[in-house]
Amino acid sequence: MIQSSRSTGDLIKELLRATGATDPPAAIRQKARELIQTYVSSFGEPTMPLNMDALASLRGIHRSSEMPLHSPDAELVPNSTGGLTMRVNPDRPETRQRFSVAHEISHTFFPDYTTKPWCRTDARYRDRTNPDEYIEMLCDIGAAELIFPEPWFSKNAAAVTDANGLLRLAATYQASREAVMRRYAEKSPTSVAAVFFAWKLKPTQESRIGRKDQGNFFGVTPEQEVCDALRLRIEYAIISEAFKADGHFLPKDKSVENDGPIYHAASTASPAEDECFLDLGQAAGIYRVWTIPLWTAEEETGANGETSVAAILWPKSVQKPRHRRSDAGTPSLWGKV
Repeated sequence: MIQSSRSTGDLIKELLRATGATDPPAAIRQKARELIQTYVSSFGEPTMPLNMDALASLRGIHRSSEMPLHSPDAELVPNSTGGLTMRVNPDRPETRQRFSVAHEISHTFFPDYTTKPWCRTDARYRDRTNPDEYIEMLCDIGAAELIFPEPWFSKNAAAVTDANGLLRLAATYQASREAVMRRYAEKSPTSVAAVFFAWKLKPTQESRIGRKDQGNFFGVTPEQEVCDALRLRIEYAIISEAFKADGHFLPKDKSVENDGPIYHAASTASPAEDECFLDLGQAAGIYRVWTIPLWTAEEETGANGETSVAAILWPKSVQKPRHRRSDAGTPSLWGKV
C-alpha cells in the first residue's frame, strides 16, 4: 500500500478543485449524483431502495464477510489486488448497515482513496474544525445522497400526507427514522424543520440536580430527583432553506410541555399530528406538527418510560424576527480554491 503524501485537508481541497463546486458539501453531493447516474446507466430505471452493494461494485469495492477491525460499524481498506475491501458489522440493524456502506462508498469520491484504510466514526463526537473528522461528516452527506437519491426521493416525499407517511417513507428507502426525517426537511421546498427531542435536564440543572453528596428536604433520591426534572428538549434541528430564509431560530435544549402531539408520540410510542402552539423562544407560535417516536435506550427515557421523538414542524403563525441571525463571519476551513 502506497501512503498518500497529501494531508486530509489537501484531499478536500483537491475535491473542490476537481468538481468546481463552491464548498465541500456541494462537491460531495455532485460526486454522489454522478455515481447515481452511472448506476442508472448500468442497471436502468431504479426501484427503491437502491442496491448499496451494486453501487459499491461500481466503485471497485468488494464486500467482505470479515468483521471490521477498527470501527464498530464499517471500514474500507485497500487489498492486495489494488482494489478495495469493505468490512461491515452484520450485527448492526440493516438500516445502519446500508448507511455505513453508503458512507464508505463516499470515501472513494476523494483523491488517493486507495492509499489508506477509512473507518466510519461516531457522528455524535465529530469536530468539523478537524479535517479528519470533517471528511467523515462529508461522507455522511454523500451517504444521504446515495440512500435518498434524487429525483426519486423528492417525488416520494411530496406524496407524504401525514405522520404515518414518514414511517412508510423510511420503509421504502430501508432507512432509519432519523435519517428520513433529516432528508425530508433538507429537501423540502417549504419552510419546515425536522426537530429531534430527547429527555434531558436543562444545562444549568446538570451540575446541581441529582448530586449524591447533597440531600434535599423531601427525602427524594438523587435518581428520582433527576427523573422528575427531565423534560423533552431540543437536541438538534435540520431546517429547510425556506425556514432558514425566514430567520427562525430553534434554540438547543429548549423544552416543550408534556402535552400536545410531541409528548403524545413520546408517551404512546405512536405517530401523532396536530396544529398547536409551541413555546420555542424567538420562534414561538402556531405550528403544524407531525411527530414520530424514536428508539430510545432505557436509561434515556422519560420519567414514565417515554421515548425520544422527532417532529416535522411547519410554521403557521410564527412572527419573523426583526433581526435575523447571520452566519456571516464564520470562518471557513477551506476558503475559496
